[in-house]
Amino acid sequence: MRDPRPVKQVIEEEGVAAAIGKKHVASVLFTYRCTLACKHCCFNSSPRKPPVFTPLEDALEYLKQLHTTDRVIHIAGGEAMMFFPQLLSICREAGRLGVAPHFIETNATFAVNDEITRDRLSKLKDAGVLGLLISADPFHQLHCPPERYLRCYKIAVEIFGRENVAAGDYDLETLRGFASIARDPERFRDYVLRHPPMLVGRAGNELAPLFPDRPIHELLDGMWHGGEGRPDCSLEFHPDTMWEIHIDPYGNIQTCCGIILGNAKETPLPQLMQTGFLGRSPIIDAVYSEGPTGLLKMAVERGYTPKSGYPQKCGLCWEVRKFLRPYFPEVLGPDEVYVPD
Repeated sequence: MRDPRPVKQVIEEEGVAAAIGKKHVASVLFTYRCTLACKHCCFNSSPRKPPVFTPLEDALEYLKQLHTTDRVIHIAGGEAMMFFPQLLSICREAGRLGVAPHFIETNATFAVNDEITRDRLSKLKDAGVLGLLISADPFHQLHCPPERYLRCYKIAVEIFGRENVAAGDYDLETLRGFASIARDPERFRDYVLRHPPMLVGRAGNELAPLFPDRPIHELLDGMWHGGEGRPDCSLEFHPDTMWEIHIDPYGNIQTCCGIILGNAKETPLPQLMQTGFLGRSPIIDAVYSEGPTGLLKMAVERGYTPKSGYPQKCGLCWEVRKFLRPYFPEVLGPDEVYVPD
């Protein structure tokens, strides 16, 4: 359950990092392009995605809409720092309008030296950004040098304060250990099995084979947050309980990667949050009421042959969605999520 206090109060009293878990999040998914191509990426981001990012005017409108949700607002990707001049312009104007994002999400690959790192983070703070989220794990550290993470973390703490930096206080040995795990197939498989990602996007294509298949009736895993023990995905698709909301460069509103709930350019997010998302598509209705098994029924009706088992609830959803996409292209998209590099 989300904290009943206003998000501004939670951030002021406890910081951005704590507020993320207490208030949930909503983001401008600034770009699908990324400096990395992590195997666990649900959005299938990579350096090979089109160099598309959210334009200034659209980003400001999306930030206004997202701020109505009383959540912790951030700009994410992909890797938003790839288009830093444009990102900074958005943050500056959003700050002037009182709708600045609370934090920026990054993989720290931009932190090539102290000067660049301090300059970028200082400018973001001056624009009204309150904090930073920095990713680190075997997936990211396979290609992101540990020194860049350490540099980004250290300078971010100096600029924003520890309570506003959502990141692990890792030492160099631990970060090198992450990279070592990623390069050792046996240790990597063990890590993935102990820390299972959502098997959607690139994770669904590349990591699903590491997991044993299970009968469909046993697939009662939760999604990102909550829902364990139930076949449906209503918690992730109800406005009051969904953990995360994204608006991508095309205006697509998503809570689960690759299922489009609406378009912020056509129907503003506050209106959709008030009315709910049911009735907008058979895909949304099925996953809300029945979960992936509802999508499976729709696929079978159109000629899909079910497997004897699937590795995960989300993995079943991903496999069926790929089959159903030609029938529902307006909901199962965009291309960046579904089309392999």
